[in-house]
Amino acid sequence: MNPTVAILSVGNEVLRGSTVNTNAAFLGRELTGAGFEVIAHSVCADTQEAIRFRLGEVLRRADVVLMMGGLGPTPDDVTREGIAAYFKVPLIFSKGQFRCLKKIYKRFGKRVPALVRKEAFYPANARPLINRFGIALGFSIETGSKLVIALPGVPAELQNMYFDVVLPLLRKQYPERARAKKLVVKMTGIGEADVMKKLGKDFFDDAFDFGIYPMPGEVAIRIMAHARGVLERLRKKIAARLADHIYSWGDVPLAAVVGKILTRRKQTLAVAESCTGGVLAAEITRYAGSSRFFRGGTVAYHALVKKKSGVSDETLKAHGEVSRQVAGELARGARSHMEAGYGIGITGIAGPGGGSKKKPVGLVYIGLTSPDGKTKVWEHVFWGDRQQVRTRAAIKALEYLWRTIR
Repeated sequence: MNPTVAILSVGNEVLRGSTVNTNAAFLGRELTGAGFEVIAHSVCADTQEAIRFRLGEVLRRADVVLMMGGLGPTPDDVTREGIAAYFKVPLIFSKGQFRCLKKIYKRFGKRVPALVRKEAFYPANARPLINRFGIALGFSIETGSKLVIALPGVPAELQNMYFDVVLPLLRKQYPERARAKKLVVKMTGIGEADVMKKLGKDFFDDAFDFGIYPMPGEVAIRIMAHARGVLERLRKKIAARLADHIYSWGDVPLAAVVGKILTRRKQTLAVAESCTGGVLAAEITRYAGSSRFFRGGTVAYHALVKKKSGVSDETLKAHGEVSRQVAGELARGARSHMEAGYGIGITGIAGPGGGSKKKPVGLVYIGLTSPDGKTKVWEHVFWGDRQQVRTRAAIKALEYLWRTIR
């Protein structure tokens, strides 16, 4: 049995939804991959009473409690006080962390403010975990066979401290944990229900942890197994049954896969978007190296800009801005004006208004022009709200490009 971990986030902003808890997702993923069993994600308010109560609750269930947030200098940062109150110990001062604070402030020609001095304190029964990436001190507490770790809530600091001091500490404390082997498969052009149907009942003959995660236009499968040979058998079944939809054996986004193929083939891409409003270009440029293949994009929202992007007056008058013909001319125009190998054009009705019986909300046309000058156009009616329609259209455009170049 692998050591169990409970992740406890402290902060009213997380409770109220004003801050997305990306830290919990990061820690859950990393700890699982390191051979720990994450059994709980909890959130509590910025009060000593709430911290004391929730810490006691999760510590009864888990071998390790990993806490984050509430280690700053402001009055609502009371995590260190709440933990000290739970263990009935005072706070003491870390000279090492205070030296780090002085170095940070010295760079800006300033002295450490009195308020910030608070960030060098930790409970008397704890060992300080020096933060080389910020000003809040982390710490760990051994209590019997269990371990409590407190980290700052700033994502960049937390992630750097996890690799710098937390992971080495956990490996030393729990050397016998068994690391599960992981398989990640990313697919496009197929829904969650159809994936499960194609996998079939016999896919689950072996013992393993299985998760399927639908996203707009995509599906991911994540599998973890301890037994030898299981992942290889599963990989063969997935490849045989879902080959036409698999774009990555690993946690790599579709845009990055497309970019690698285009770069390898020394091909380029340009886009002209209407209803997606730059979503496609943003997705493409999220990943380093996109400048090697991506020429640029135009948000051709208004008819005037569509005309400047290569759509003729005759086409607009005869077929309207949302039409198969406009998508095709946008794709050809993007390729021609930006001197690219491939051009993509998108036009549609993202909603919530603007639709009609003939052209409903969600109707999107996607055009793709290839280096030989040939253009294909696809028609879709996507479901969902405005953002979902825009995202689905952008991912579908990437899918068509991937299927063309793979």
